[in-house]
Amino acid sequence: MFYPLLLALLLLPPASFGADYYLSAAGRDTNHGGSPQAPWRSLNKINDLILYPGDRVFLRGGDSFAGNLFFDAFDQGTAEAPIRIGSYGTGRATILAGDGDGIFAYNTAGFVISNLNVRGTEADVNDGAGIIFYTDLAGGVKLDSVNLSKIDASGFHHAGVEIGAWNGTTGFTNVSINGVRAYDNAKNGISVWGYDAPGFSGYAHRNVVVTGSFAYRNRGVSGVREPTGSGIVLSNVDGGRIARCVAHSNGERNTSSSGPIGIWAWRANRITIQFNESYANRTTTGASDGGGFDLDGGMTNSFLQYNYSHDNDGAGYLLAQYDSAPSFKNNVIRYNISQNDGRRNTYGGIMVWSKAPLEISNSHIYNNTIYLSPSTTGNVCGIRVPSQTSSLTIRNNIIFTTGGAPLLCVASGQQGLTVQGNTYWSNGAPFKIQWGSTIYSSLSSFQGTGQEMLQGVPTGFNLNPGLVRPGLGGTINNPNGLAKMLEYRLTTNSPLINRGLDLGSHFGLTTGTRDFYGTTLPQRGAFDIGAHELAY
Repeated sequence: MFYPLLLALLLLPPASFGADYYLSAAGRDTNHGGSPQAPWRSLNKINDLILYPGDRVFLRGGDSFAGNLFFDAFDQGTAEAPIRIGSYGTGRATILAGDGDGIFAYNTAGFVISNLNVRGTEADVNDGAGIIFYTDLAGGVKLDSVNLSKIDASGFHHAGVEIGAWNGTTGFTNVSINGVRAYDNAKNGISVWGYDAPGFSGYAHRNVVVTGSFAYRNRGVSGVREPTGSGIVLSNVDGGRIARCVAHSNGERNTSSSGPIGIWAWRANRITIQFNESYANRTTTGASDGGGFDLDGGMTNSFLQYNYSHDNDGAGYLLAQYDSAPSFKNNVIRYNISQNDGRRNTYGGIMVWSKAPLEISNSHIYNNTIYLSPSTTGNVCGIRVPSQTSSLTIRNNIIFTTGGAPLLCVASGQQGLTVQGNTYWSNGAPFKIQWGSTIYSSLSSFQGTGQEMLQGVPTGFNLNPGLVRPGLGGTINNPNGLAKMLEYRLTTNSPLINRGLDLGSHFGLTTGTRDFYGTTLPQRGAFDIGAHELAY
């Protein structure tokens, strides 16, 4: 007959039978390390082990441990029985990584790492990353399950947190990065990357999610070709999401002609970037970018939606295609707010750029709200399209400028570009749209180009949109508080209520179920213009 406790143990999953290991600054490496009462002291005691599914490593909270943790293919957890690394007791333990990586996991997965601080010497001295999972296995394998949460990573040259791969389509799947603070690093805050070469197809990683994380003061590196100083960036990912994150004050030392962005993705498929705030991201004069959000070269089937961008050097929202990148198509910017972006160089609230003509295709920009004042260090425009595109639509947006900043700036040579149903308001200054080499000083004259027309009927409005307090959105710094930013809601007497084009019935677009503020679409049987759908 089984005793109840023995029966309960027998019924537990295999993960319950992993070994536990403890470290403390007051421990001794001659201890057995298997309990809080007899902990080890040095990280090398963990490096000397082979860890198995269900094993757990605990570092005492409040203590600091000099050195580096290294795991390889012999240390292999599973999604059902991961290897767990974290703190015990009160507070978080800190790994003092010096000039190297804090935690380096090579050709392995099945890990849960949480509740730790990881510190490098200093971003310009260190030559590692805070936590890096990297694989170069052959055969296009996908190593399963990496879960990083409640991590502070700072003082590293490469990134606070990095997921990388470099052997064809080999990479990681089911990656979760949640509640990470990556700051005061050099090249990036949080970075996911994989193998890339002209003509290469496929993706290294699958199902990558970054949530509830902050990336700030990752300042970049001067004098290098690649973009540096981004907050959060995903690349070589098929299926991913960045949600409820904040990126700010990144990129100020970037000198690259392809510069940093607060939150972005490139060479990826099925990426959704939503409910984030990105602000005060920088670049240097004459360099590129420093913007808020971006879907860049080789992006397909992806969304920028429900985000707030403000006070960035570069574009608030960017669609960009570099030469030799895979196809760029089926991407959407919708229900976002941009306030005073484009502070440096030549950008705008929203910008669409391609180095190779006509490669931006079947992409859509609709129901965004842009507020833009002039900048003494930037040549701003509400929406800027400085290169030739193919099958791009711009509809139902509010473009509100002050001080004579132009509303819309579009290069000649477009193919299939459609502009319809937008509201233009140049507060206190003349109406100004630049289309090719021509300046249009009224909506009616612009409609003579064939734009802002639908089936022979004029669309669009040149009037005050009736926003609550445009230009005063400020900094939220809490992604769960974006809906409390009232400044870009429509007032009850706004002339834009029920005046938006029905993009579903007219053009077959699926516009989603909600606006920036979470209001269900549509209200009262018709759509409003801009990022807010008024409900009353």
